Amino acid sequence: MVAQQAGTGDSVVRAAALVAAPWVNGGGVTRVIADGPLFRLSLATIAGEGPFSLLPGVLRHFALVTGRVDLVGTAPCFPAMLDAISAPITFSGDVAVHATPRSGPALALNLMVPPGAPPLRLERSDGGVLPDARAVFACDAVSIDGLALAPHDTLFPTGAVRLVGRALVVR
Repeated sequence: MVAQQAGTGDSVVRAAALVAAPWVNGGGVTRVIADGPLFRLSLATIAGEGPFSLLPGVLRHFALVTGRVDLVGTAPCFPAMLDAISAPITFSGDVAVHATPRSGPALALNLMVPPGAPPLRLERSDGGVLPDARAVFACDAVSIDGLALAPHDTLFPTGAVRLVGRALVVR
């Protein structure tokens, strides 16, 4: 994780510091925000149609940040047509999923929780007090306890924080 300390002991990962790694299938790139024993958080650009990688045993939480994507798979949440205001979806990494971006590339936030890790969820927030956030991903420019985050920056708070703006929150 590429992090800098915020004034309160919280850490911030700036989107500008993330390194893009191409997918094996050539359909996009991934930028890892955090990779630890409790979860992996990444920002993916879905540039072309194709399958998601299978991740046996992993619980996947998926939300679009920009664009529109149609997803087909065998879990109950599919088929799904997602955009930047749709609720995140959750499915097993064992499920075969096929993505088709509409109207150009899409940007997605992925939360992957390994087997045996505590349960986590990904949800949208339009602001307010976040007493139990593990990560706050800025969909747009936001302020968290007065700290300015650019679009796609991520804050890892050490306690309750107040969000002003639109974000995806790991709880």
